[in-house]
Amino acid sequence: MDQITLRLDESLKTELDNEAEEKGVSRSEHIRYIVESRGEIEYLREQLESRQGRIEELESQLRKRSNIEEKIEDLPEKIRGEESYTEKRRRKLDQATFPQRLKWRLTGVPVDDE
Repeated sequence: MDQITLRLDESLKTELDNEAEEKGVSRSEHIRYIVESRGEIEYLREQLESRQGRIEELESQLRKRSNIEEKIEDLPEKIRGEESYTEKRRRKLDQATFPQRLKWRLTGVPVDDE
C-alpha cells in the first residue's frame, strides 16, 4: 500500500480519532474506510434525491386527500341543516290553523308543497 500525508485541522483529526476509537479500529483504517466508501455515499445521495421526489409526490396526494376528508366531515353539518320529512311535517302542523289541521287529518299534511 502506498503511504500519503494528509494535513487536517486539529478538530477534524480529533473527530476522526474518536470515530475510529468507537469502531475499535486505527485512524488509518477508519480514514481508508471513509475513502473507500465514497462510491457508496454517491449512490446513497442519488437514492435520497429520488426518494425526496417521491415524498413530495406523496405529500401532495396527502394534501388532496385531506381536503377531500374535510369536505366529507362537513357533509353531516350540511345534512343536519336540512329538515327531515318529520321535521317539516311537525313545523307545518305547528303553524297551521285548526281548520287546516282538520282538513289534513283526512287528506294528509302537504309537506312537499314548499
